[in-house]
Amino acid sequence: MSSTLPSILDIKPSQDVENMNIKTEVLDPITITQSQAVFQLPKTGILDGGSMLQLGVLAGTDHFFPLATGCHSVIKSCFLKIGGKVLASNDDYAYYTTMTRQFETPEHRAYIDMVKSGASGDRFGATESGRIIYRDLEAHINATATHSEFKVPEFLRPTQNESTTPLFSIPLSTLIPMMRSRKLPLMSMKEHVYLEVNFNSQSVGASGAVCCLKSGGTDTGVTIATNKVKFISDHLYYSDPKMSELVAQTQSQNGLSVLYEDLVTTNANVPSSGVAGGSTLNQTVERQIAVSGKTVRSVMVSEKNTNANHNLYGHYFSKELEIPSQYNFRINDQRIYDRNVVHQPHKYEELAQVMGKPLMVPNQLYSFDADTDKEALPLQGLNQNSVCVGKVEGYQLPTDTNTAMTSDIRGTAHYYGYDATKNGLNTLGNGVQVGVKPITLQRTYTRKTNNDNDSGRQMRIFTNIEKIVVIKNGEVLVTGN
Repeated sequence: MSSTLPSILDIKPSQDVENMNIKTEVLDPITITQSQAVFQLPKTGILDGGSMLQLGVLAGTDHFFPLATGCHSVIKSCFLKIGGKVLASNDDYAYYTTMTRQFETPEHRAYIDMVKSGASGDRFGATESGRIIYRDLEAHINATATHSEFKVPEFLRPTQNESTTPLFSIPLSTLIPMMRSRKLPLMSMKEHVYLEVNFNSQSVGASGAVCCLKSGGTDTGVTIATNKVKFISDHLYYSDPKMSELVAQTQSQNGLSVLYEDLVTTNANVPSSGVAGGSTLNQTVERQIAVSGKTVRSVMVSEKNTNANHNLYGHYFSKELEIPSQYNFRINDQRIYDRNVVHQPHKYEELAQVMGKPLMVPNQLYSFDADTDKEALPLQGLNQNSVCVGKVEGYQLPTDTNTAMTSDIRGTAHYYGYDATKNGLNTLGNGVQVGVKPITLQRTYTRKTNNDNDSGRQMRIFTNIEKIVVIKNGEVLVTGN
């Protein structure tokens, strides 16, 4: 196999001055229903990760997209296929993308991504009393703080008419993580190439999967605006010598070998502990991550109470308990940390190593540390509230006495993870090879009695792995599955 990746397939600044032509095609799906859209990509040029999926939904104006997710909530999963083979995939897409987009700067999310994806809860300011407050929602200030209201801007809200409902766009590099670092030489493939996108569904009375519903609003359900679903496919063409060199490499004896990243999703459940009233209980569980025999680059985990649905974030949030939980990993029969990771700053730092940049959310959204009485053992209850006490879409945020907890936004962006690369560099080619035993995730929860802290838990474990695709004489072989 050839180990040299042509520069025109890599996503990085080129050292050569190179002319490039871009041909853009607007593709209709070859099949589309309320649950799935399939696009057949032209086998011309080199597919660029900047290609876009356009979509919109039909719903009453009392609906709004989850504040931290936007229109990504429409998508359940997506697959890039060559013939009958899955080249790359992204399962539990909305959960994964809600997590990864929060590593972008708040300014990028507000000034660029909000318009493209419809998310509106990414930037925070501070009130005169020092409480954090949404910056990009429409504010209706009342003399009484608890009566002040914040609303999602009208231009981001869906309508029931295809001609007026807003349309959003999602880059291919977001849909398929492989396309963040690689381009795909479509002109060198014999078999057809397909992009399959599976949609979430939301019927009347079941808000949160695609859209949230304002307090007291009229629920119309949500449907896909099928006539508006398009794929804007960008195909790159370089100089004849460069393109000829690439074609010659794919037709050589060894073919063209491309190392790329893919995503494996593992779902796991944790039962409630049954802790007695007025006390705490440590609950330790182990869950296996199904990546035996694979080369692993990183692990990231999103976790919340079983079937939890937030009034403002829908299904797509990750909630920490009031008393910090602990975690550790065991890879190839070796514990990663001598002591479990328990303190929130340590978790935050480990998570930053995975993405090569920090999670950019207020401290209050990552944990309850800012508002928890750490001296009040053993229960360590909430003793203050540093978030605004108004209403968002009619839902009352917790007041000074921490009531109305069902709409609490604190602790809703609590993710954790581990960078498994051998040299700590966020580049392909240095992942750790996992043997026949799967990776084990160990979790220790400190439970206390109330519905939020002693419920069953759902884990979504996203493992970034390395794969190799070999293109030879038009045939495609995927290894590392």
